[in-house]
Amino acid sequence: MYYLLTKSNCPLCIQALQLLYALDLDEPIDLNVVDIAADAALQEEYGWLVPVLKDSHDNELRWPFDQSQLLEFVTA
Repeated sequence: MYYLLTKSNCPLCIQALQLLYALDLDEPIDLNVVDIAADAALQEEYGWLVPVLKDSHDNELRWPFDQSQLLEFVTA
């Protein structure tokens, strides 16, 4: 499971989501888009960092990232 931490009106978050959808993977990833505005702790920790992609082991890929970095992160 992967979590894309986002917030509303965030052009970088939209760009990150587009990069994720454009990945050429054998199997699609299980992605959950999380609006950090719904959680005060997430907003405090990630407010200036979004978009951030997290995996189920709490590993993070912070913006800026490109498709090759995304591919490496989700296939590691």
